[in-house]
Amino acid sequence: MEFEALNASELTAYLRGIPAVHALLGEPAELDIAEVGDGNLNYVYFASNAGAAEKSVVVKQAPPFLRLVGKTWPLGRERMEREVAALRRFGSLCPQHVPKVYHADSQLFLMVMQRLASHRILRQGLTDGVVYPRLADHLSTYLANTLFFGSDLFLNADIKKQAMSAAVNSELCGITEDLVFTYPFEDHPSNVYSAKLPRAALERLRQTPALRVAAAEMKWAFMNHAETLLHGDLHTGSIMVNADETYVIDPEFSFYGPMAFDIGAVLANLLLAYFSRDWHGRLHDGRPEAYQAWLLEQVSTIWSAFAAKFQKLWREHEGRSKTSFIGDDPDRACADAFKARFMQRLLADTLGFAGCKMIRRIVGMAKVAEIAHIPDDTARAAIEVRCLQCAETLLVERQSLTDIEQVVRLARALQSTHNQ
Repeated sequence: MEFEALNASELTAYLRGIPAVHALLGEPAELDIAEVGDGNLNYVYFASNAGAAEKSVVVKQAPPFLRLVGKTWPLGRERMEREVAALRRFGSLCPQHVPKVYHADSQLFLMVMQRLASHRILRQGLTDGVVYPRLADHLSTYLANTLFFGSDLFLNADIKKQAMSAAVNSELCGITEDLVFTYPFEDHPSNVYSAKLPRAALERLRQTPALRVAAAEMKWAFMNHAETLLHGDLHTGSIMVNADETYVIDPEFSFYGPMAFDIGAVLANLLLAYFSRDWHGRLHDGRPEAYQAWLLEQVSTIWSAFAAKFQKLWREHEGRSKTSFIGDDPDRACADAFKARFMQRLLADTLGFAGCKMIRRIVGMAKVAEIAHIPDDTARAAIEVRCLQCAETLLVERQSLTDIEQVVRLARALQSTHNQ
């Protein structure tokens, strides 16, 4: 049957037929329906009581194609089932940072979920220079809980393997493998280059052996290191915030993969916001430096707080279970050495994935608005070059960047060179 997105009257009738949702909306005589999706993958609607707008839900429907491209790029609509499963799993682990799912329909590939009416997309807030005082604490908590409790460090091995088989997401993983790890390093027709991005910068991506090898290593890790259940696309457009709360949305790319991929995605987007602030800050108040400092503080604090919380969960679990991942180790010297090595590798992989994510957003088809919407082509290209320089260093030198503060200093140095 040919897919057709539900129109307003069809959606109204559908929601009225779900008692739990109808009750949430206050049993309205009329619903206001607004389509609010970004147009990349799915159709997303706000459905609100026409007489009491605060009574509202989000409806998300998955078409059998990549909406950004159209029917020439088919996708299985079962990805909605995976997203629902991921939201429910993450919600059980970190309910304060994951929206509730009220209803799911596998026939219409549709779900109804909590609307975060007093929140906004983090990317928008960062572009406007808004400080979110609890952001680093909230995101580090979300990352620590979701990444630890889905891993072999916590789960019984048999349960973990069963969970992995239920979360296979080959189709959307294939998109990531192509659009993040492969096409940006080729002259691929899906790439989109800004008007004044220097050709030398593009040739460097394609012809630098150390960079190509590093990207291939991260692609291999993405495809083969099934460490935990990931969000899979954790950029600042998938996070909703206000001054007091943070929610992570849209885990349709969820699968079992390397822990560092989610962390790297968050840090990459904060670094993109940092470099783009040079334009937006001067446009808004002429002084980008203070907000840039706050953005780098988030990079540092998210990693540091995540590492502390993750290791605390690990210690507490081993204390309760009276076991150690490495086996019997009475004085814990070997276990502690393993944990230190584990966290160092996790940081290196985080930086490698961050580098790939940054490059993808500069030369790939899916941009970040804070850079893509800069109207001055020369200023935009200069920012893009700094992003690519930072990304290359993160990728190629990830093993030698053993402290998150080295990343902060790298970003500052690149920005400082531009300011001179």
